[in-house]
Amino acid sequence: MAAEQEYKSARTDEERVVALEKMLATIPKHKGTEKLQSDIKRKIAKMRELEETRASKGGKPRASYYIPREGAGQVIVIGPANSGKSSILGRFTKAHVEIADYPFTTRKLQPGMMAFENVQIQLVDTPAFSPESFEPWMTSVIRTADLVLLVVDLSSAAVLDDIEFIRGKLKEHKIELVKDAPEKVGEEGWARMKTILVGTHLDAPGAKDNLEALKEIYGAELPFLSLSLKTGEDGEKLPEAIFHVLDVVRVYTKSPGKAADKSDPVILPRDSTVFDFASNIHKDIARNLKYARIWSKNKPDGLRVPRDYVFEDEDVCELHS
Repeated sequence: MAAEQEYKSARTDEERVVALEKMLATIPKHKGTEKLQSDIKRKIAKMRELEETRASKGGKPRASYYIPREGAGQVIVIGPANSGKSSILGRFTKAHVEIADYPFTTRKLQPGMMAFENVQIQLVDTPAFSPESFEPWMTSVIRTADLVLLVVDLSSAAVLDDIEFIRGKLKEHKIELVKDAPEKVGEEGWARMKTILVGTHLDAPGAKDNLEALKEIYGAELPFLSLSLKTGEDGEKLPEAIFHVLDVVRVYTKSPGKAADKSDPVILPRDSTVFDFASNIHKDIARNLKYARIWSKNKPDGLRVPRDYVFEDEDVCELHS
């Protein structure tokens, strides 16, 4: 509803497309919203067609402010200039990124896929936050993500000021960075975004002293992780930490009489049920579902369970209609 209001109050085509893309990203995906989803997609396609027409006539095309979600979750990487955001994307994904020792190298959204065990997680690098440079459309990008990585340079004397500036700037736009968010959207349009505070340059002089100070200040408010992209120290912890904070489960499909396919799990929010799993595969399967059999770490193999059985991570599920 907030995105729809943004669309209605938009004054330019650029603002309208950003609002429509935000609506499409946040709308619940089920049968009751299929027509609305289709209407939004048609409006976006029409406006993009107009942009392409203008560009072919010498106009300036709009940069993309929307990255379609892929994998187990979308993680938006934010931080001040030269904090190591782009280096994280380059280290943990196969995306080609421009990394330089001067500020504001990243000018647009840059996605990449990070592997954790048998799942892929989408990281999206963003332009730097600073008092001199702030992209207003960034707030819509952050709101539609599943998780925020707030990346800061542990060797910087201004690291505390950088964190407070970013948190304050986002609060101006009703976005709060938090450890946990049972409900993402709250009263009066506030968005509570699950966040991991990531400190880089752990190998630099003074970094570990700053690390201890930040843990004391923010330890109760945000989960904290530190690493060195230069030496690799503690770098292996980041993908696992992100996966756990995303709070999803992997469920493997199995056909009767065959082995489970563990190469491509179905990713579901934690507390999802057998019915949710069936609906994710196909609505007809969910409608005709009678029961399921599961193979779980803590239960007998092939246990028959009802439609409201709640999955644990890495359960194997065999559906029966």
